[in-house]
Amino acid sequence: MISSLLLLPLCVTPALPQEAPVVHWLQNRGATHPTAKEVVTELGQRGAKGLLDLERALGARITHPAWERTLNGLPQQAVLRMQTTPSAELRIFGMLAAHRHGDAGCLSALVQLSKLPDTTALPQRQQTGARLADALAAIFRRDHQALPKLNWNSIPREHLPPLADRLGGLADPRAFGALIRLMDGEIGLEQAALSAIAHLARTVSLQPADTELRRVRYRLEHPAFSLRMLACQALGLLHDEEGAHLLQERLSDPSSSVRSAAHTALKRITGLRLHAGPKAWLSWIREQDNWWNERSDKVLSALPLAHGAERTALLRELAGARLHRRALTRELLSLLDQSQGESLRLVLSAIVALDSPQALPAITLLLSHPEREVRTAANQALYALRGSRTSTPGSKDAL
Repeated sequence: MISSLLLLPLCVTPALPQEAPVVHWLQNRGATHPTAKEVVTELGQRGAKGLLDLERALGARITHPAWERTLNGLPQQAVLRMQTTPSAELRIFGMLAAHRHGDAGCLSALVQLSKLPDTTALPQRQQTGARLADALAAIFRRDHQALPKLNWNSIPREHLPPLADRLGGLADPRAFGALIRLMDGEIGLEQAALSAIAHLARTVSLQPADTELRRVRYRLEHPAFSLRMLACQALGLLHDEEGAHLLQERLSDPSSSVRSAAHTALKRITGLRLHAGPKAWLSWIREQDNWWNERSDKVLSALPLAHGAERTALLRELAGARLHRRALTRELLSLLDQSQGESLRLVLSAIVALDSPQALPAITLLLSHPEREVRTAANQALYALRGSRTSTPGSKDAL
């Protein structure tokens, strides 16, 4: 089908006047039950104008039998063969088809379709990058295993910024690693990747490794104020407690946008509403560090045996340790594995006091504990950490 289509002259007189919208034409053709080849052939005859109208029809989410049969008649092999055509119009059609019905097998073909000659005008290059990003994002949404299969080095660098933007909107934690890698490009790509990381962190819960966080922190010292500002926003949304010291330094940044972003990030990480000046935050950070160095071990060792007022005081003290919640949670999770009965429920209360999402996977495992009291305590802890969204369907102990 495609081999004959590649030979079609785009100047052939179309079956209908060029001003007739393609969507209406397809709806009319749907009554006659045309084959996929007939539909694609007549679209090819309509040239770039027909394909542009078709793209508008897709954007409007218009469905009609003829178009569905057309795409169903374009198997993966047809899309793969389109990558060799010199026709820009057919390349566009191939990307549209892959966007609608493509899968992971079309990844390399899509990348090849997006590689344009150096003489291609800038507007068309930008449109092609946007189409590639939309098609890849659509494939990733349908097939979550496709994301690791993409060879990022094969994508033209000019198409990476729009792709980073689409990755940020996937609401898939696996996109985070790809965005971290994309930060190593030129400044335009760094900005797109950092902005996408911030957007992703707003929609899903991320647990980044320290090596990944360090690569974001590094941008706090970048000469470009826009990158420093985006790094502040990303670190705040990632709740990077260890980056609080660096964010406090940004409160004295020459750029007001960076100072404001750093203050917002500190408030998001700590839950405090201190003055935007650096002195108040520096004093508070020092107090937190002193507590960690001098009191944390004593509190953790005393907690499993505490009762009554002493237990309440220790839990209140832990709740005030806002700058070392990740480290404290790791210590409490190790205690959780060694605890039973009342001691286990007390450790769960301490984790809730820290309000750390880091503990959610371990607590979720306790929902299958053989003891009903433990299951109930775990469910209550999950409910407290994540609110009513956490009630586990099918759990007998759900609140």
